[in-house]
Amino acid sequence: MSADAFVPLRTFDVTVSFFSDAECFASEVYTIDAVNWYRAEQAAIALCGNSTYYRSAIPGLGCTAIARSIDP
Repeated sequence: MSADAFVPLRTFDVTVSFFSDAECFASEVYTIDAVNWYRAEQAAIALCGNSTYYRSAIPGLGCTAIARSIDP
């Protein structure tokens, strides 16, 4: 395979859920263009650091991401 091979991007809706310890207190949906679901989830996790819900003062702060392809 050539290093110049084109990998088409797909569009994903990625739901990021925010947790305090084990309790989900908020979620946001990001629309991400990526080559696969894993890359879309990683991009959304990186973006969620700028969310109003991502605050270090929240005890046990954590987040998860679940991608869903919206391409036909």
